[in-house]
Amino acid sequence: LGSTAVSANDFNEEGGWRLSAYLWGMSLDGTVGIGPVEQDIDLSFSDLLSALDIGGALVGRYDRGAHTFVVDFQYYSLKPDSVALPGPLGGVVSSELQLPVINAFYGHKYRVGNGYAGPNIGFRYMHTDLTLNLDLRPEALPMIRRSDSPDFTDFTFGGFLMQPLGEKWEFVLQGDVGVGGSEGTYQAQLMFRYITASDNRWNFGARIMGVDFDDRLPSGELFAMDTTMAGLTVGYTWGL
Repeated sequence: LGSTAVSANDFNEEGGWRLSAYLWGMSLDGTVGIGPVEQDIDLSFSDLLSALDIGGALVGRYDRGAHTFVVDFQYYSLKPDSVALPGPLGGVVSSELQLPVINAFYGHKYRVGNGYAGPNIGFRYMHTDLTLNLDLRPEALPMIRRSDSPDFTDFTFGGFLMQPLGEKWEFVLQGDVGVGGSEGTYQAQLMFRYITASDNRWNFGARIMGVDFDDRLPSGELFAMDTTMAGLTVGYTWGL
């Protein structure tokens, strides 16, 4: 999720680019499933240190006058711990989940106090690459494996706010909701940004993203994903 603020005087008609890199220390809660095989996921931040192979975001942003354009690419690769199954068959269910996400939006800035605020509209594309393994006890049935990679595109709308906090800090709030390809998505972020001597930014904050997505696969099975991801973020922004 790209911040929609650069500085309080960011109404320069000549325009300018910014590039940001982020890491996200998140928790993950929800359910993923393909047909009869599903797994409940409840990962704390400490769990994710072992389950998260790759996670982060790159954000490109262009500002000109009151207009701002943002493209945000995120990638997460998760391997939650196996979950034991109740009942006479027993066994475990395990999963692997890759989530590339692209957010792109246009925002229009209006001066508010010493900063600005405004609406944004855009789209969110998410590709879900999920593998589920249902491994029953050896004397029962062989392992059941389900794997598929559905995706969706949502139209998004939301808003943003930036206010300076003294000479060296800025406060940023941004959020949106998405509809169309999924049953519903949302994300929100707040950040405190420290301005360096070179006019770059250290970014510290928190972020939440929710995804509710069902899709009928070509096999006839139902792909279902209902998850919430939340946690702390840290990043750095360069002027180009």
